Amino acid sequence: MVYFLRCNSILADSRVLKYISFYKENKIDYRIVGWDRTNEGVKIENGIIYQKKSGYRVGGMKAAYYRMRWMWYVLIQLIKAKGVTTIHACDLDTAFPAVIYKRLFNRKARIIFDVFDWFSDNLGDQNALIRYAFKFMEKTSVYGSDEIIICEPERRGQIPYKLKKDPLVFPNIPSFANYDFLKEDKELKFNNDLVTLSYVGGFINDRFLKELLRMADEHLINLLMAGYGEEDIVDICRSLQGRDNFKYLGKVPYQRGLQIMYNADVIYAMYCKVSRNNVFAAPNKYYEAMLLGKPIISTKGTILEQKIVSNDIGYVVEEDYEELKELVVGLNCDDIKTKGNNARKLWDSKFYSYTLDFLNSQYKKLIV
Repeated sequence: MVYFLRCNSILADSRVLKYISFYKENKIDYRIVGWDRTNEGVKIENGIIYQKKSGYRVGGMKAAYYRMRWMWYVLIQLIKAKGVTTIHACDLDTAFPAVIYKRLFNRKARIIFDVFDWFSDNLGDQNALIRYAFKFMEKTSVYGSDEIIICEPERRGQIPYKLKKDPLVFPNIPSFANYDFLKEDKELKFNNDLVTLSYVGGFINDRFLKELLRMADEHLINLLMAGYGEEDIVDICRSLQGRDNFKYLGKVPYQRGLQIMYNADVIYAMYCKVSRNNVFAAPNKYYEAMLLGKPIISTKGTILEQKIVSNDIGYVVEEDYEELKELVVGLNCDDIKTKGNNARKLWDSKFYSYTLDFLNSQYKKLIV
């Protein structure tokens, strides 16, 4: 049996949902351990959900306390489990308890450490004790795992340890049996000539979202906004709701999120370089833009910059409001269409079947 561990409520995590669909389609016995951090009473098939509420983004000793309680919960669930053969652990806060479980209770279990983000790269402003503790856990998790999966080849540069073998690479590429849900939606259209941008995802202050919302407030763009997270960003969205160039859709399922982006002209995916994880960011939106045939806007100085520029599939700017404003105001329909077509061609030639190929040819060998 595969135990799949992830510190969120699962339902809005597109990467996780791909694995779950694979288990179902191949009749693989699995269990999920997740964390309902907003305590909404989330229930999922074959799921064990930790219902302890915590802030969306909390720092310092309080955050460490929440994480340690979560890791203890994960360890207890593994100890109580029967027939565990493989543990797929997403990120440090599930990989570390999985390694402890293997060493103390089940030496035969295979551990897959799926590195969504390199945890210690988010700890720059934490105290020395917290940084030391989490770096120790990272090192233990790397050496105690049987396989490591990363989401872009460049992310190997984040792992400061000698690996037993090369990590597998599984990008955040969307995959569905069909895409009939992608269609024009009159409710997502605007009655003006402004360019329409979309942002669907976490409302986090290191995504340059307040600047995006400022452009909507100044009536420079149409903006489709969906997601949840930092309350100050949610408050701005609520204050703009009702404007003729702004639509706030709240928290939406993954397919609805794709439909929202499909109805925009350009997809927004800025990442502030204050976090090293953002420099190495491997966002779903990069591949979703290709699938949807839309150009993407992202940040200079990240691993996305060269990919976007070399393939001519979007735009990159510095974290500067005036530079972003100049770019967006200067967008024209012909250039948007050209870059969107380039994006779709890249999808068709390189990424159309990547997800299924990876799951069937590489991942399946690890769990059966």
